Amino acid sequence: MIRFQLLGPIEVTRGGERLALGGSKIQTVLATLLLSRDQVVSDSTVSEMLWRGKLPSTSNAQIQTYVSRLRNQLGPQVELVRQRGGYLLRAPGAWVDLDEFQAHATTGHAALAAGRYAEAVTSLRSALALWRGHALVGATEYLAAIEQPGLDEARLTAGEALMTAELARGNHHRVVSELAAMVNQHPFSERVRGLSMLALYRCGRQAEALSTYDACRRHLAEELGIDPGEELKELHQAILEQDADLTAPPVVEVVTRPTPTAPAQLPPAPTDFTGRTAMADRLDAVLRAGGGTAAVVGLAGTGKTALALHVADRIRDEFPDGQLYLDLAGSTPDPMEPSTALAELLHSLGVTEAELPAGASERTQLFRHLVAGRRLLVLLDDVADEHQVRWLLPGGGKSSVLLTSRARLAALEGANHLRLNGFSTSEAVRLMDSLAGPRHGSDSPGAVRRLLAATGRLPLAIRVVAGRLAANPDLTVTQVVGRLTYGMQPFDQLRLGDLDVGARIEASYDQLPLARRRALRLMAIGLTGEFSVWHTAVLLDAPLAQVHDLLNALADRGLAEVSGSRVGQLDLYTMHPLVRAYARERALTEEAPHERGAALERIHHNPHTWQPAA
Repeated sequence: MIRFQLLGPIEVTRGGERLALGGSKIQTVLATLLLSRDQVVSDSTVSEMLWRGKLPSTSNAQIQTYVSRLRNQLGPQVELVRQRGGYLLRAPGAWVDLDEFQAHATTGHAALAAGRYAEAVTSLRSALALWRGHALVGATEYLAAIEQPGLDEARLTAGEALMTAELARGNHHRVVSELAAMVNQHPFSERVRGLSMLALYRCGRQAEALSTYDACRRHLAEELGIDPGEELKELHQAILEQDADLTAPPVVEVVTRPTPTAPAQLPPAPTDFTGRTAMADRLDAVLRAGGGTAAVVGLAGTGKTALALHVADRIRDEFPDGQLYLDLAGSTPDPMEPSTALAELLHSLGVTEAELPAGASERTQLFRHLVAGRRLLVLLDDVADEHQVRWLLPGGGKSSVLLTSRARLAALEGANHLRLNGFSTSEAVRLMDSLAGPRHGSDSPGAVRRLLAATGRLPLAIRVVAGRLAANPDLTVTQVVGRLTYGMQPFDQLRLGDLDVGARIEASYDQLPLARRRALRLMAIGLTGEFSVWHTAVLLDAPLAQVHDLLNALADRGLAEVSGSRVGQLDLYTMHPLVRAYARERALTEEAPHERGAALERIHHNPHTWQPAA
């Protein structure tokens, strides 16, 4: 994990090793971008933080150099990109001490307001322990002048809240010396003076409490020409009168939120789960011990969620603190935003709406804080991409995370990836037997083999076909094969209730840009079996580099696969039969005949098509 520290000297560590950032200019660029994560920071803002209007003639080149050096030092865990006349830094998987401080402080302030003083003390002390002196040490004075006051104010406010919670718990003896130090550090803070006076009075040191007030009055008069505010004056008078209300009250903490029971959110596991034994065992081994992350990826309909629920159900007893489940809607046009997902997870852990931090970074840190030390199983279903899910990872500890996604999630650090393809023949037949009953066994073995070939042994397709056979006693496997192979609308045969194979493939197809949709359509009519990037380039009449990116993008969505074979130095790709059938249907309705003809002409008759040696 990469760790950023801003609350003291600016430091970055990766894998426990401190990175040598260089001088104040590069540290300033990093701090400026970190303080505005996920927002574009303009060149002019960076320049102002570096040179405050006294720009050298090479300012843009220097900024580019600093950013390039940072990109090389920070590595792939941090995205640092050029965008709209500035730079954008994303580090969703990173630990940032400022985020941690804000999350603890938010929890502490909310607990104090609710009368949960012990919780407030724990959270606020955790927040303040992250400070290592003045913030942003190592940055230019311009950045410090702008950002330090706000950070110092947040630190002071957290300190005042901590002292208030400690006094409410009757811990005046514990904090009286801490408050004396705070008075020296913040001589103009009447709030700190008042807390110090109250602690002294409760410790039986009335004279010192009154002396603290006199010192404050003189300091304000000499430095600012003003008197103390009414609140401090009233406290001073109450001490003079030894008001009984100043006596430390008995500690009675208000509990406004019951301790949440262990969440148990897993949907029911499929009772007719079939096959995938080795894969289930592999997931079990990664997750059962705690602290593991596994990603089950593959084409729509391969049974990713079924496998995940099957494994989660069999290991649920290993996670006594509960199981969290969230559908991230990654395959829909409107995937769940990380901030919304974090709100759902935090609510499941007992965080009320009033206690919910506003920003995604703060919610992430609070989530990790609450999960730390617990043994939870977190199942995140239908993940859109790495960026969406990085915010939702607990960050180590005893909890395990199981992900499902149509995307490959190849850039997700630390995850064990398991790719699902179609069933084996024996698994497919076993599922058909369990769902369709023995009647379909009267069909010839050849008809069953042709049906499995037509469906590509896709688990969802087999489930739908078996359901149709079970519901229609007069329907035969041979008839289903004919309708799938020769029918005008084969995907009508792959729809049963809310199970719709075509709709699942369409959702992945619709997420492609228009140019890639068209490419997939042409590939479906022009390429068969295994094909290379070169064959695809000839078919599409496109540059090799562009086609290579295309095939990678299709593989990311499960719409193409690297077959495992090679010809010469080229990987060979395949397309699932149902993806090919769906894209072919779209091609026949959306591609003009002359466009289809031209593509076929190129792939079949181009004399310059290169055939690499085997």
